[in-house]
This record gives sequence, C-alpha cells and structure tokens, in this order.
Amino acid sequence: MKKNPWKTSLTAIVLGTMLVQGGMTAWAADAGSAVTSAPTVNYGLTNDIRAAIKSVAVTPTASGSQLAVTVRLYNGGTTQNRVPEHELRLQTTSGVSYTLKPSAGNKETLQPKEIGELVYMTSIDSKEIGQVSQLSFVNVDIYSYPKVETTLLTMPTASVWYGGTGTAALQNLGNLAWGQSFTIPGVNSGLTYSTVEASMQDTATGRVAVVTVLASNPGEGRETVPAFRMDAQSEVKNYEGKRSEAESVTLEAGEKKYLHYAIPVENGVTLTNLVVLSTDSFAPKGEGQGPATTLATGKLAISWPKADQEKSTAVPYTIGQPIAFDPLTKVVDKQTQVSLMELHLHENPGEGYQTAVAKFKLTNTSSAPIATPNFQSELVSSQGVTYQGARQSNVTTMLNPGLSYVVSYAYVVPQTEAGTSFSMKLLDAAAAAPYTTTIAALQTDVQKEGTDSTISLYPFDLVFKDVTVSTQTTPQLTYSYKFRLDLGITQKENVVVDNNFSKLRFEIVDSAGRVVGSKDAAFTGANKLISGVQTIDASNITTDQVSYPYTVNVYETIETPNGTSKRLVKVIKG
Repeated sequence: MKKNPWKTSLTAIVLGTMLVQGGMTAWAADAGSAVTSAPTVNYGLTNDIRAAIKSVAVTPTASGSQLAVTVRLYNGGTTQNRVPEHELRLQTTSGVSYTLKPSAGNKETLQPKEIGELVYMTSIDSKEIGQVSQLSFVNVDIYSYPKVETTLLTMPTASVWYGGTGTAALQNLGNLAWGQSFTIPGVNSGLTYSTVEASMQDTATGRVAVVTVLASNPGEGRETVPAFRMDAQSEVKNYEGKRSEAESVTLEAGEKKYLHYAIPVENGVTLTNLVVLSTDSFAPKGEGQGPATTLATGKLAISWPKADQEKSTAVPYTIGQPIAFDPLTKVVDKQTQVSLMELHLHENPGEGYQTAVAKFKLTNTSSAPIATPNFQSELVSSQGVTYQGARQSNVTTMLNPGLSYVVSYAYVVPQTEAGTSFSMKLLDAAAAAPYTTTIAALQTDVQKEGTDSTISLYPFDLVFKDVTVSTQTTPQLTYSYKFRLDLGITQKENVVVDNNFSKLRFEIVDSAGRVVGSKDAAFTGANKLISGVQTIDASNITTDQVSYPYTVNVYETIETPNGTSKRLVKVIKG
C-alpha cells in the first residue's frame, strides 16, 4: 500500500480531532527563540484509518531486553471501521525483525473520528538488539500454504528510547533546562508543563526527591493530564518516580494545576537529570498470563536544578505585612489574610539549645466563618540548614468574620546557630501527602527585643514594673513561694485570644543556679494575668532550704505535639 504522509501541522481544519498534536517546543539556552522538533507524521493504514508512532522503547532487563511500542490510530471515516488483522514487527538497521505481542486491551474497531492506542511488547533474552529503524503492520494469512504475508504499512522510527543509565540513555531525548516549558512529544495532548520546585525530604522509609510540575491548558477545551511519570538519574543509577495524585487531573481551558512526583532515592546521592516518560499499560492475552505491565518510554530530559534553584526563592518580607501565597494553593482561603507578626530567637538557660518562636495573625476578611488554614513551616538559615516548626497543639477550627486569630510555631535551634537572617517557608502538607510543597517563602530577620521593661507577645505588650519573690514556711518546715507582680498589659484590638494561646512561666532560680520554684500564668480564664498588682501563688513547689538572692526567668511557653516549647523573654534579678 502506498505511504501517505500527513503532517498534522498543515491540517488546521481538523485540529479538534487530530491524531497527534504538533511538535514539542523548547527554548534555546542562549536566546529566547523557540526551537521546534520535526512535526509528527501520520500514515494511511487503510482508506479511513491513519497511524502514527507514539513511542518505541528498548529497555534492558535482568536477562535481556524488553521491546515496547505504542501506535496511535485515528478513524477519519464516517462509519465504524475494523482495525485490519495484523502482526506488529520491529526491524533493526541490521535487518533483524522482532514480532511483538499485542495487549489484551487493544481496540479491534474504531468509531468515526475515534482515536485508539495499540500497545505491543515482547521480551528477548538478548542485550544485542541494535538500532531500531522501522515498524511494520503485517497481515499473515495462516490458512494459505505456504502462508502469505502482506505488509500493510511500514513507518520509520524517528525517535526511539534506549533505556539505561547515564548520558547514553539520554542521547535521543530532547534536553531542557530546569524550569523550561515543554509539551510531551508523541502524546496526544495540548497541555504544557514546567518544573517549579524540587526538594529532598526524609521519611520513615527513606529519602525522597519531591518534584512539583505546573500543568497549564492553553487550549479552548477541557483536557485530562495524560499518563506520564518523572524519574531521576544519577551518573550511575535510575530512580523511578510516582505521581502523588491518585485520581485523574483535569484542566479547564486556561486553567493551571500542580502535579507532584515522589522519587525514592538513596542517602547522599547526587542527581543529574529528570526524565519525563510516557506510560502505557500492557495486559497479556489469555487466562493465567499475569497482571498488566506498565511500559515507560523516555521523552525528555530535564537538568536537575542547582542548589539555588531547588527551593522556592524567598522574597524580602517586612514583619506585619500580609503574606503573598502561591495563587494556586488550596491551603489558604482567598478571604484569609496571613501575616507574620513575631519572629524571636532565644537561648534557654540549662536547656542546651535555642528556641525560635514565630507568631502568625490569621484574619477573616469575608462576611462568613471560614476554616482555619493548616500550613506547616520551616526556618532555613543563610547556610541552608533547615529547622522544622512545631505548630501549637490546639488551634481554633473556624475563623469568624472581621476578627484575627494567632497561631504560634516553635523551632528548636542549636546553640551554634548564630545567624539573625532566615528564610521562612510555609508548606502545604496535603497536596502531595505525605510530602510537603512550598506555598510561600519569606526572607526576614529575627526581631530584637524591646526595652528592658517592655516585652512583646503578640497581641500583648507587657511592661514588668516590679517582680518580687517571697517565701513562706509550711508546718512541715519547708518553704513555698509567691510572686508579687506589678504588670502592665495592652492588647491589640480585634485579635482573639483563647485558652490555646501561649502562657507565661515564672521560674525561680537560686544563687546556686537551681530551679526551686515555678508557676504558669495564662492570659485567659478566671485567674488570668491582669494589669496592675497581682500575686501568683507557687505553693505547689516547695523546698527544704532557702538560698538568696533569687533570679526569676520569665518564659513564654507553647504546647506543641512535641511537648512544651519555651522561649526566654526576660530575666529579673532579685
């Protein structure tokens, strides 16, 4: 049968039912001009059915090689058409021919204007396959003797994926820089993609590279993201990835969504590339043939980002200003305004570490109650060291309109950390669960404390006018303690404080450095702290000796899932 090439880029009148979309567009590294691959060519299999190659892969196995092919068919006629009986054969440049087995899911007929994909695969106990040159549809009449073979169509293979490791596996793939926009060659989709974030995350089962990809639909109709995955490569090994989204992802015209890929890797590995692979399912025919197999074909290689590209760039931030979140995030409602109000770093005497405390103000700007956003946070030092934040244990579930609420995060930081400038990352823990993705990144400095007498615990400003400690003797000849506290408290308006808010802890330290008494005091409840003179009874703490003078350490305490976090806010000498 005569070959009838039909370039899709020249057939504008059938764009809605094209068999294969146009070629992949990449951007030149040294200029902004577009580099376009050769258009995909379609061939006539019958008068109405056209064929094009989606993918051809030669992949090493433990005992030899796996040959896999996917061919796309399009019925351009006005009636249902049967796919002609055939064998699919793969030929190499050395003249060797391999017959591939069809998948049980291959279509036998096509409705008018329908597109169908035929999947073929076979395993060969040889690693000497050579270079693939063409594919052929061959009709075999087994009822004739000798049997009669008729070649229905032969298609040259312009692009073949030779799986393996290192640069050799990438020779026939388009190579992109990190962040460049791409489409997937040979895949019937107009969606475009770009890599936006990569991070290494530790889990209970090991280290995982998490890659976020932005999918965009520039077309005029709804599209579903086709099946593809992302693998990672080092110089000597491949690491298979898996998409975190279990359900299919659909994009309306003009819509953008994130895709997330988790790639388990080894500790200490240095990755060099990401590989974009289209995937197809091959189901063996007949009973007892085993489960379906996923066939993956490399399409593009993307350079693994440099250290300064892996994580979202932190933008300069001024304490108290509304935070600009990723516009695609689902974590923070558009009607919720979030601001970082405090970031303090303090050493805790006797604890062996420092504590950083961040306080966020969450404001409901709408006219109805909305759910409290649940984001995670990390502090990243100027040297790239990351400290995970622990969110306070209890947080109100709903935000009422016109009001602000405070949520605190505590970070345990080693005493050797001397930096004062940090990147604050806010994270989504749901989109790619159990992994996290960045929804905002801020560059800010830790705050210096106010005057000697004023302490800021947003939304409170505290002025310690006088603190004295007295002892009293019990009938058992032991001593207990009372604090006489003259305190000034000012609270910001329209900021709600409930029993989840942090507390003050007063610790009495004797001249030998021993903690001989302590008492927690809350900002809410029947015995809350007030402006003016008040007495705090620490009679639940007793000692059998008195040692003057006393020092009172005043801490802010926050209850977190990891325990009580303390931040030293003031030291009062007796």
